[in-house]
Amino acid sequence: MIRKQIDRRTLLGGAASLAAAASLCNCGLGNSARAADGAQPMLPSLKPGAPRLEPVNFQLVGPGGTAFSLSTMRGRPFVLHLWATWCPPCRLELPALNTFIEKTGSTVPVIPVAVASPMPKVMVFLAQGNLPHIAPWTLGQHEFSQWFTSGAPSLPMTCVIDAQGRLRASVEGEMAWAAPESQASLEKILSDLQPAKPA
Repeated sequence: MIRKQIDRRTLLGGAASLAAAASLCNCGLGNSARAADGAQPMLPSLKPGAPRLEPVNFQLVGPGGTAFSLSTMRGRPFVLHLWATWCPPCRLELPALNTFIEKTGSTVPVIPVAVASPMPKVMVFLAQGNLPHIAPWTLGQHEFSQWFTSGAPSLPMTCVIDAQGRLRASVEGEMAWAAPESQASLEKILSDLQPAKPA
């Protein structure tokens, strides 16, 4: 994970918005796992703990104003991956995540979300990077901050969300998506969070 100072003049263009968006890369998350010495954490480090925060109900925005509510994922655990066009480590990580999503398909549901990133820039970046499996969903800084009340994370951040929409684990920094055990690890993590079936 790269810890960095963001050029506030180029981030979002407004003083209040700049301060809020910069906090994503300048502050840490107290209860999340972190990579040590810049190493990419392995996916097993996303070990679920006790539920944190309110259930996630983001209203994501896609191309042309299309919308997708994360509340529709209730009943199914999934991985939420937060990134931004202005975050260099995020941009470096996305090719490996793109390959992971292509390989795993629906067996390991991963929802990438660009935070505080204008849709035109998201579309251009994904097209230029040949990242067809990174869905172009976006989320405003205000909406993110309303949900994430445990402090400000560093991007990229990968979260495990349980079947009730609650945050159960998170890791800041680039993940080792290309590791041989990555798919099996996440399949087990999500399987363990599946609601128990009635007897």
